[in-house]
Amino acid sequence: QLAKEQHIQSENYAIFNILSNGELDCSNSLEDECDTEIPGQALIYRPARQHIYSVLLESGKGGAYPFIKEWFVYFGNPLQQPELIQPVEPPVPGGTPNLKTLWFAKGPDVEKQRYGTFLACFHLQDRMEEFQALQAPVAAFCCLLAYLMMQVSTLSLEDLNAFVALILCLKGKSAAQLAGLQLAQVDSRAVHLGAVFVRGLTTLLMANSACGFPFRMDDLMPWEAFDGKLFQVKYQQSHQGCSLEELLENN
Repeated sequence: QLAKEQHIQSENYAIFNILSNGELDCSNSLEDECDTEIPGQALIYRPARQHIYSVLLESGKGGAYPFIKEWFVYFGNPLQQPELIQPVEPPVPGGTPNLKTLWFAKGPDVEKQRYGTFLACFHLQDRMEEFQALQAPVAAFCCLLAYLMMQVSTLSLEDLNAFVALILCLKGKSAAQLAGLQLAQVDSRAVHLGAVFVRGLTTLLMANSACGFPFRMDDLMPWEAFDGKLFQVKYQQSHQGCSLEELLENN
């Protein structure tokens, strides 16, 4: 009932569909199928989704989990039938709290459980203190970036520096400054990485909804963490070998 109310009010992401239909779809993407170094977005975030399904369905307490039907587009998947995905329990120290605790209980201990369960969906449960020391949008950004670095072995230090420079420089820029950025060229790999990152934000939103909102949903919105033109600028600067001082605009 709560998931339905939140769904109607656009306060959660995908949770009601999973609970009511056992189904999830993502039928569009922006990927370069010639770039075989970067896996499809659907495959990159599947391990996190499997943990989220486990948090929601709770059947691991003595019973088998139901499969989730996924309609996720990626190169080579004809989307003629859904893939049946098995939920996997996240590595929460002490075990995953039940949904009633995560959604309805109050108090500092529960808030800690929500945050820890959220991080465990991305295999970052041992880094809670470091994440809690950061501002919420930056913490969410770093959570996603750390997960990507674990899942995509071809990401380079230059890629990482470009992403970090993006989040650190975005805060101080107005919409007019971002709109006025001039690009000599557009790098297709940077477009691909940007699309992978923004798709990851939807996975963060889903995990946040499932875990009882350890973050405000506003803190996970794309405009808090990403701008395509600024990322192109930072990506090209980083890959051209400019200094960290220049990359961070001497801030």
